[in-house]
Amino acid sequence: MLPGADGRSDFCQPGGTLAAMSDAIENDAIESGAVVLGLVRAMLAGSQLTADESRYMLRRTAECLRDALNVAELRGERLKAAGCD
Repeated sequence: MLPGADGRSDFCQPGGTLAAMSDAIENDAIESGAVVLGLVRAMLAGSQLTADESRYMLRRTAECLRDALNVAELRGERLKAAGCD
């Protein structure tokens, strides 16, 4: 990757193409997690859940947690590799 005007790679440039794509993917994952969290909270505050509802809720929550952890890990790797630390 060629460095930008300040010597940092495109990953570190706020307006860089790769940074913008990564940010969009990360934002989607975080937004999905927020939606699922809201739904889970509403379900937990409501009436008794069936076993199927509980499993479904737990699966979606685990998927969102996995995505959030991936975002954090990949962002750290991306910034470290680009010399932004």
